[in-house]
Amino acid sequence: MSNFEEKEYKIFDLFQKQWALVTTGNIENFNSCTVSWGSLGTIWTRPGQSGSAVTVYLYPTRYTCGLLLKNDTFTVSFFPPKYQHILSYLGSRSGQDTDKTKSAPLTPVNMGKSVAYEEADLTFLCRKIYQHQFTKDDIAPDIQAYYQANPNLYSVDQNGEWQPHYVFIGEIIEVNDKR
Repeated sequence: MSNFEEKEYKIFDLFQKQWALVTTGNIENFNSCTVSWGSLGTIWTRPGQSGSAVTVYLYPTRYTCGLLLKNDTFTVSFFPPKYQHILSYLGSRSGQDTDKTKSAPLTPVNMGKSVAYEEADLTFLCRKIYQHQFTKDDIAPDIQAYYQANPNLYSVDQNGEWQPHYVFIGEIIEVNDKR
């Protein structure tokens, strides 16, 4: 194990161990999905802007991905550990087929021009500044081979091929931190 893996870096735990909900839309029409791939960092700093950003990765068949492609803002919310079972539920259902929020004991609230949850202990409101689907040819060959050999990990297209995730970068415009 490398020295990096032996140390505890809480910032990396946010996505990998706590998961998050990515939510887009407005209080009348929104959807959330659970993500465990993401990062926090800095990009495109400019006068008057910190460049602080959240990056999330959504699979193209996720209903939330389609909504986020059309919306300019989104939230990324992290919850206390007691909500992990709810995030698991929300990650296993499609908002296209069912109203997940009616079945999950979470309270949606307005945050800017998007939606967050009252129960979240950390939420970033983001203005989408970049979106793009990864191209297979630009992904390392070993990762391509792994996902092609394991199509059951993610939905496949009509040809039985796995499709790479979309990357969304959001400039952080507001933070609600209750920790």
